[in-house]
Amino acid sequence: MSRSAPFIAAGLLSLGLAGCALGGSAAPTTYDLVAPRSFAPAKGAGYQLVVSEPTTVQALDTNRIMIRPRADQISYYKGVAWSDRLPHLYQVRMIESLQNSGAARAVFSADDRADGEYTLATEVRAFQIDNTSGHAAADVEVFAKLINNDSSKVVASKAFSANVPAASDNPAAGVAALNQALTEVLQDTSTWVATRR
Repeated sequence: MSRSAPFIAAGLLSLGLAGCALGGSAAPTTYDLVAPRSFAPAKGAGYQLVVSEPTTVQALDTNRIMIRPRADQISYYKGVAWSDRLPHLYQVRMIESLQNSGAARAVFSADDRADGEYTLATEVRAFQIDNTSGHAAADVEVFAKLINNDSSKVVASKAFSANVPAASDNPAAGVAALNQALTEVLQDTSTWVATRR
């Protein structure tokens, strides 16, 4: 499967400027997640797909960028943020990825209120920089379920994960590694969806 460059520096959209004053305090530098555009050739599934916003733990249901210094401890980068809440941002990039790949005949958000034969429901289990080994690495894990909307039964499920070393401990390197890990997870998820017929 085609992978993007190890660190998607060009894809990091810095939407805010650290140092801009907002209410007397510096506004955070804001980063975006980027959907992959490169996919291995595959025949898409013939159904219409609805993509729900992922569920996740409260610690990830935020626009803050998580770091795990120890297995039982979490923290966040200071002065930086995602451009939106992580679950919503992930949903938007998942939809964009599925559309880019042609994995299904049509792909919608649950908010579109369009009819689809299947729903893709996901759980974001990890989306952080892991420092527990002493070396910063992006850790992304998502569990996906494909649900038949007529029967409400789960017809397929699978976990997708990626671990990408960060070039350094600074936030920009961490976000680049998280984007690369996200690319791998979204590419693999899109390929999986395309084979569910």
